Amino acid sequence: MKLFSHASIILPVSDVNQTAIFYRDKLGFDISFLWEDPPSYAVVNRDDAVGIHFTKTELPLNITEHPRLYIFVQDPDAVYEEYQKSGVDIVEPLKDTDYKMREFVIKDLNGYKLVIGKGFN
Repeated sequence: MKLFSHASIILPVSDVNQTAIFYRDKLGFDISFLWEDPPSYAVVNRDDAVGIHFTKTELPLNITEHPRLYIFVQDPDAVYEEYQKSGVDIVEPLKDTDYKMREFVIKDLNGYKLVIGKGFN
């Protein structure tokens, strides 16, 4: 029997509502949970596979100190094309890496970098 189910990252953001809307409108996620009005916590999901949580913070964010989030996808080329069309800030173009991944990097409205990719042989 497996004891663990899944994990989600919780990212601190200054505006939970605007972040959830960005992930919905630009990145194709569904907003599955908003807590309070205005929201102080939110959960977004895509394809029942990736969940990201956001929590409101009043502290100044130093995003450069935060690690990147790697999101594994089935077809990075299709996601890359989708994000180009929706005007997402692509900071590293789609490429094949020497560590056997096909990936690209985007930046969300808070400055968080998300790596989107898939392994290949």
